[in-house]
Amino acid sequence: MADLLLAAAPPTPAADAVTEADLDDLLDAVTAIKAQQKELEQQLERLLEALNTAMASGQLDPSFSHNDWAFAHSTGRLSYEFPPEVQQIEQQLKAAKEAAIQQGSATEKRGKPFWTIRPPRTQPLPF
Repeated sequence: MADLLLAAAPPTPAADAVTEADLDDLLDAVTAIKAQQKELEQQLERLLEALNTAMASGQLDPSFSHNDWAFAHSTGRLSYEFPPEVQQIEQQLKAAKEAAIQQGSATEKRGKPFWTIRPPRTQPLPF
């Protein structure tokens, strides 16, 4: 699989020598790999559901190793549903934060830069 991904990626040109053709090749490679990633994630999701079924039936332990790969089942991230009184306080806090942003008293900070890459949307069928 790694060979397939490497074959799809063009050689990285020097930053100051990027031509339009190089950029097209780069974007083609990125979108091809992104499409492969999406397909692999869908395949993996089905396989993980099969693992869940095997664990639920007692065929697998929640933690095990296979071919030197470690598998550990997680029950999921814990979250809470709060009572209306707490939700109201949360809304007041959100409003206070928005006011601080509007007034300029909140300090802006940015996270690490990243790319969002989405596949094209499929057109609705004409019928």
